[in-house]
Amino acid sequence: MSEELYRKNIESMRSRYEDIVLYLDSYCPETDGPASDKDITASVTDVCGKTVLIAYKGDTVYQFDSLYDSAPLLDLWFNGLKDEWELGSKLFMFGLGNGMYARKFLESARDDCSIVVHEPSVKIFRTALEYFDMSDLFANPRFRLVFFPLHAGNTVKSVYEDIMSFTDVGTYAGANYLNYADLFTDECVAYIEGLGRAKSFAIANQTVHDRFGGDYNRNVFNNLAFLRDSYSLKELAADMPEDIPAIVVAAGPSLDKNIKELARAKGKCILISTDTAMKPLSLAGIVPDIAAMADGKKDERYLSEADSRQVPLVCTAKCGNEFLSLHTGKKFFFDDSCYHLNGFIDKNAEKLHFLATGGSVANTCFSLARLFGCRRIILVGQDLAYTGDKTHSAVTVRGEKKTAVADLENVEMDVDINGDPIRSSREFMLYREWFEQKIDEDGDLDVVDATEGGVRIRGTKLMTLRDAIDEYCTKDFDFSETLKRAVPLFDEETKKAFDAYVRQVPSHLGDLRRMIRETAADYSSMRHLVQTDNYHTSRMKKLYDDCRKKTERIESSPVIEYVHNQMQGKSSELLSTVNKLENDEKKELLTVCDIGENYLRDMSTAIDELEPYMEIIKREFGG
Repeated sequence: MSEELYRKNIESMRSRYEDIVLYLDSYCPETDGPASDKDITASVTDVCGKTVLIAYKGDTVYQFDSLYDSAPLLDLWFNGLKDEWELGSKLFMFGLGNGMYARKFLESARDDCSIVVHEPSVKIFRTALEYFDMSDLFANPRFRLVFFPLHAGNTVKSVYEDIMSFTDVGTYAGANYLNYADLFTDECVAYIEGLGRAKSFAIANQTVHDRFGGDYNRNVFNNLAFLRDSYSLKELAADMPEDIPAIVVAAGPSLDKNIKELARAKGKCILISTDTAMKPLSLAGIVPDIAAMADGKKDERYLSEADSRQVPLVCTAKCGNEFLSLHTGKKFFFDDSCYHLNGFIDKNAEKLHFLATGGSVANTCFSLARLFGCRRIILVGQDLAYTGDKTHSAVTVRGEKKTAVADLENVEMDVDINGDPIRSSREFMLYREWFEQKIDEDGDLDVVDATEGGVRIRGTKLMTLRDAIDEYCTKDFDFSETLKRAVPLFDEETKKAFDAYVRQVPSHLGDLRRMIRETAADYSSMRHLVQTDNYHTSRMKKLYDDCRKKTERIESSPVIEYVHNQMQGKSSELLSTVNKLENDEKKELLTVCDIGENYLRDMSTAIDELEPYMEIIKREFGG
């Protein structure tokens, strides 16, 4: 072991990976590290003067390098990765080893390509740091290390959602370091599946931006004051008593058959309603204890009944402003990945609680029940199918409209609670699969499906709602008493700080506009050099590098997400072509200029469209 080499690697990591350095400083091999590391011993062996990294597991020895000349192995590996590397594409690799594969990639791939390395083992990583100089990798901005032991308790998908972008979807490549997949088989499978899910998330996230981006901006800016004056969901959950059952009420067609039974459960459970179910509950004379909303397009029609407007509401800043404006009860906000707002909250107050969702507000209600500590959850109106060829309860906003079978959305066949075929949709099936996954993950959770219709949700107990209430809703519970003790999300000083933070938005947009103008001017100069065949020059290289750096600063603006939201479908159109290259170098450079200039032009237009929201800030926050 070389203490000097280890220190050199650690110091190189410190500026970019301080969290990893802190982890290693406090690491205890007897108690820390992932379970997959427990039976592994990492070491090195000397072969004819060459240091080779190895690991032992049982009677098997795994070596992480050729015993002889590595160059042919590395050439073969790189040439087999991909036929052609598109502009700015990434390689995602499982295992760092001694760093030789990552170094080979950085030396051989295009200068604009980068690599993300997933390291699953503390023992192998520490040993590599002691015997191999990898300081050049840690300092290289084209290299990114995901040290997965640092993310204990997180899924691969959740970690890579912030790493894999929409532009990576069609261009990235994957690879495994020599012998890592054999040594960490389960972890490698989870890694590959997690990357696939992160890819799907990037596509879905971009699709949501395309469809709802403008609505998100309109809602967020109009809902800022509601967020400032809201209450802490975390404190509310902490104040909930144990062993209270939850009834989650969705607005499927079967709700009409048993909704009146819910009156008997009031005061003997926590009655959680989806936003869509609030109207039918009110018309049935039932006021839920709390409701949840996660939709940017829900409007005041869903609060048409006056007694539903006082119901406490769990929501996000992106929720429909018309709905939130009509609502007069206490509001509890949860995290919806609004990075600008989280930038303030994470530093100045408790973090907004994240509620897992499979895409449906009923999924969100289920996660809310779990947050409240409910070990028994009763599902009502959770058809997840077109029961009787209907979309919703008859008295909901959507259920009031008669939908012909031919007009039902994305129909697919599923199996109902009786084992018979039923019309469902791919969307409904994804929600069902989410419920089933959550039930599988928590073996102590008892979930009752009292919908009395719809699809069969694996892992649930089928009961009528009457029987479920009789058996499980037996103790008195007054949620209103818990609600009285609700704690504001921000104290008065934090509210003042929040107001000041929001007042900076117009200034941030002004800075963004200036950076866009400067970068557009650089692209124009680049275009001129290309058109005059002067692009093999130091001036061209400087302009290219400057454009890349300025674009990075633009994308790191605290308000950039509002610009992306406003661009909606335009961003997808541009981002889907950003990696595409021409066969001819001159055409390629002109294409780079086209994409860059078009993207910046659309961003500038988006900033113009955001100006009316700056008036809201001036009016509400004195900006």
